[in-house]
Amino acid sequence: MKAWGIFSMEKTTVIISGLIFVMFFVGICASQGMGGSKAYDQSGYDYMGTPVTGGNQGIDYTADFNPYSGLSSQIDPLSTGISTLQLQLEPIDPASEGLSVGGGQKLANQLYLQSGQDLYTEGAVTLGEPYVLWARITGKGSLRLYDYNRQILNQGYVAPGWYRITGAYADYAGQHIYRFVLAGLASNNLTIAVNPGGYPTSFSLTGKVVDQSGKPMAGVRVIASNSDGGKFSTTTGPAGYYAIDVATGAYLVNAEYPGYVFTSVSAQAIAGTVSAARPIVGTPGSAAPFGA
Repeated sequence: MKAWGIFSMEKTTVIISGLIFVMFFVGICASQGMGGSKAYDQSGYDYMGTPVTGGNQGIDYTADFNPYSGLSSQIDPLSTGISTLQLQLEPIDPASEGLSVGGGQKLANQLYLQSGQDLYTEGAVTLGEPYVLWARITGKGSLRLYDYNRQILNQGYVAPGWYRITGAYADYAGQHIYRFVLAGLASNNLTIAVNPGGYPTSFSLTGKVVDQSGKPMAGVRVIASNSDGGKFSTTTGPAGYYAIDVATGAYLVNAEYPGYVFTSVSAQAIAGTVSAARPIVGTPGSAAPFGA
């Protein structure tokens, strides 16, 4: 009996030691994410399974080229306070503008591209040209608009209804993928292809110079400057276009021509594609001597 008691105590000790070891191993695994009952955290995603908090998570919700990867949400070349994106949201019914809504997805929140007198859930625009977006909203709250996973507009509060979004611009050759998120719900993905039109595409930064009437200005000297003190110059061709090969980054673009004063524009040169600055407009007036 004594031997049996000793054997039972030894067996009990072995079992307890084994249990302690198993509990210790499970605890380590859980702390390293190898086990446990914690559910997968989807707080960074909307109901469509796409990221809604910007590019810092390192997640691109499409398999397409994302030209804004690694760029800041606001482009402010040379600390001028001028952004290449100047989006404005205004409440207005497209029917009051004589517009008709085309086919496509029908979600609680819906995003459209205006093309002529119609609204579409996908389309094409020309490089260097402005275009208009429309949003149909059924909820209320803060609206955040994204191009790929880059936030380009944050409207503090909107009520249900139709909204026109102006200030969008085809600033690079490729495509944009827009969507907005409101009240935890995302809109459709609005894909907009950008074709080069008449713009030259052999250099990284392109644009055009026109007069007040929109007529192209040839022979105008164009200078692109960056915050590092770099300057790149060229001359416009017969159709008023120019093209400069510059490094990726933010630029301020000016123009010079005898007897004219020009607006300056900001531009963002993006690696791997052709970027377009907004048109530079010249008006007759006193100006510095050409080439000064």
